[in-house]
Amino acid sequence: MRTERIKPNEFAADKWPVQPGHYIVLNPKKAIAVAVLGGVDGDGLTSGLLGSAIAIVGSITTENLGVEHLVKNLIANPFIRRLVIWGEDLEGHLPGNALLNLLRNGIDKPRRIIGARGARPVLKNVTDEEVRQFRQQITVVDLIGRKEVDDLTRQFAVLRHQPIQPYEAGLKVDSVEIQTAEPARRLKLDPKGYFVVMVMKGRENPLLVEHYSNDGILQNMIEGKDSASICATLIEKKLVSQLDHAAYLGRELVKAELSIRMDARYKQDRAQGELF
Repeated sequence: MRTERIKPNEFAADKWPVQPGHYIVLNPKKAIAVAVLGGVDGDGLTSGLLGSAIAIVGSITTENLGVEHLVKNLIANPFIRRLVIWGEDLEGHLPGNALLNLLRNGIDKPRRIIGARGARPVLKNVTDEEVRQFRQQITVVDLIGRKEVDDLTRQFAVLRHQPIQPYEAGLKVDSVEIQTAEPARRLKLDPKGYFVVMVMKGRENPLLVEHYSNDGILQNMIEGKDSASICATLIEKKLVSQLDHAAYLGRELVKAELSIRMDARYKQDRAQGELF
C-alpha cells in the first residue's frame, strides 16, 4: 500500500471513506467522527443538531481489523479532527480501549497496541506512518461507558464552540482494490465425486450427506447435528478435492441447517456453472 500527502482542498468527498464497514456518512467535511460501541443505537445520531455536526458515525466491534479500518478512514479525511468513542466496550475485544491506547501510546515493534487489554490488539494492515498520522491528527473524546444520547448532546455543545481547523499535512491512503465477484462459467466435476444433502427433521442427527462417485455409485453416508461438524468430517476423510466444490457444499449445509432452525423447506441448489 502507498501513502501520499494530501491538502484539505484536494480531499475528494465522493471517494471517501476508503475502507468498507458499518458506518453512515453524514457531512464529510465536518470535524467529528463517532465510533459506536455496544449497548447504544447509532442510528439515532443521523438527524437533528447531532447529525449536522458529524462527518461519519459507525460501529466498531474488534480491536484489530475494526481499528485498522477506522484509522485509515479518518486519516484519509483531513477535516476530521475529533473521535468520539461512545457506548459500552465489548468484553473480550475491548475496541474502545484499543482506540484509546493507540492514540495515547501507539504500537510496539510486534505491532501490538501498547497498553491495550483486548484479546488481540495487533495492527498488521496499517503502516507506522499511518499510526503517527492518526495520533497527530485525531483528538479523542472518551465517552466509554456512557449510553445516553444526552451524554453526546452535552459533549457536542462543548465541541461546537471550539474552532477546529482541517489537518494541513494529511495522508492520501490507498487501500486494497475491491474486486467484483463473477459466477462460475463452467462446472468442473470434483474427481472425488458429488454430494446429495438431505434434511431429516425430528432425528437426533437431522443432517445427512450422501457421497457418490461421478458415475453415480454411493460411496459414503455421513449424518450430523450441524453443518460445521459435517464439513469437518468431509475434509478429514478427504472426500472433497476442489475449493469451489468445498465452498458450494459448505453453503448448502449451512442453508440446510438454517432450514431446520426456521422450520422451512430445504431444496439443494445446483452448483454454479451446472448446465442441467
